[in-house]
Amino acid sequence: MHYDHIAFHYDDQFPADLPQQHAIHHMGFYFAWAVSQKLHNPAWESHEDFAKLQQQQISGSEFMWANMGAELTDEDFNELGNWFSQFYYHDEEDGYGLFMEDYFVALEIDDAAHFYHVADHADNQAKLNPVFQAAFEKWLASLKETPHE
Repeated sequence: MHYDHIAFHYDDQFPADLPQQHAIHHMGFYFAWAVSQKLHNPAWESHEDFAKLQQQQISGSEFMWANMGAELTDEDFNELGNWFSQFYYHDEEDGYGLFMEDYFVALEIDDAAHFYHVADHADNQAKLNPVFQAAFEKWLASLKETPHE
């Protein structure tokens, strides 16, 4: 299952003046956070760039561009990571769900036209990490709740 793929972003909204890698910045931020929480597929750990990603020497989108075919799939996460990604990306229409809502709010993006202009920068990763973490913790807590009779 694809959560996201660079090809999903090459339409009339992708700015012609931007490098193609801008189409995966949002995916890279999410994957880098997932790695920091050990939600990734352990198979990624054998890639030589993985340690650089963990040490923040390269960004998530740089890792994805070089090693992952610029896509996020169910093969990129462990079981818990997939459960959360399915929840976080779920949306009846576009498939981005709460992830995209949180992304726009955290980075103060006003409209879709500015979505691809977000810089692949550590400052943006730092803004997103606590937002992704809060969503993850809220989701985990919801799993532990039992219905009241």
